[in-house]
Amino acid sequence: MMNSPVHPENTLIIHSGGIGDLLLALPAMRRFRQAFPRATLEMMGRPERLALVAFDLRASFLHSIDQAGMSYFYLDDAPLPPRLCSFFSSFGQVLSFGRLGAETLSKNLKKAGAGRVLTLSPIPPGGGRVHVSDYLVESLRSEGIGGEAPDHPLQLPEEASAFARDYLDGFGEKGKEQILAIHPGSGSPAKNWPAKNFAAVADWAAEKCGILLLTGPAEEGAEEVRRAMRKADPLRAENLSLIPLAGLLNRSRVYLGNDSGITHLAASLGLPTVALFGPTDPAVWGPRGAGVRTLRERTPCPPCPSKTLHGGLGPCTVNMDPGEVIKVLPFVPKKIAGSAAAGQPGERG
Repeated sequence: MMNSPVHPENTLIIHSGGIGDLLLALPAMRRFRQAFPRATLEMMGRPERLALVAFDLRASFLHSIDQAGMSYFYLDDAPLPPRLCSFFSSFGQVLSFGRLGAETLSKNLKKAGAGRVLTLSPIPPGGGRVHVSDYLVESLRSEGIGGEAPDHPLQLPEEASAFARDYLDGFGEKGKEQILAIHPGSGSPAKNWPAKNFAAVADWAAEKCGILLLTGPAEEGAEEVRRAMRKADPLRAENLSLIPLAGLLNRSRVYLGNDSGITHLAASLGLPTVALFGPTDPAVWGPRGAGVRTLRERTPCPPCPSKTLHGGLGPCTVNMDPGEVIKVLPFVPKKIAGSAAAGQPGERG
């Protein structure tokens, strides 16, 4: 392994992207961490998202990128706040992930007194079909930081497990069953499998396991899925923060979802994951994990550009038959017969 000649006491990772982007960058982050095992590591970005990987990376502190004064670091020839200059100057190595304003940020970090600053673009250049995780690892290797970081499921703090135990135990026997976790949302309507199809899979699986229906604050579709169910009686987890949500996923047996950050989270935890893709290319953006199965609508067209993707439904809409999904769901008979549920901590369908 060829490391940087600098072995700092303090290192910093800057990542302010979405959950999926963060988890796709985790292999590169692990290699960066491994290169400086005795250094303290701090992280800057959106703290709730960074908390997902902080325990795994042994990060000491999380800092918000939205704090006062940070906007100046994305401007050319702007006066840099002394407080932040003092903060950045304490780091001998900085790894920054970003595209918009990345060059200016890197220049200003050096101006503020940071040591070596490595900037990786989160998007592979030239439209090639290299997976983004591989691209980031190779980009880091080209900067002299390589090696083989441990390839293991995402490690979570104990609080995640404690929350999941308490939450699921509150549902009585139902919480002890094997669980199919379903997340029917995503960041774009064009990425979402129809609600009736999620409901069909849940109805089929209800004889074999408990159903956990997940939904976030800005997402639509979960209530439509619930209304379309005929047999399933789901447990519902709504608007949870990410660490508790990760704990629930870690207690699940199987996960089913669209191309979303939560799907990447399930895969990174080592959960058998069925990921449904339509407009985006799983060869580039697909979740990574030992138990991942990716299904994609068969269409003759290439992956949609972002302006088409976020504009609504198109010819690549995710619409494979529920039977195709059921064929790849890995189930064994549930451990406990019956479903005496007492819906205390959350709402049941």
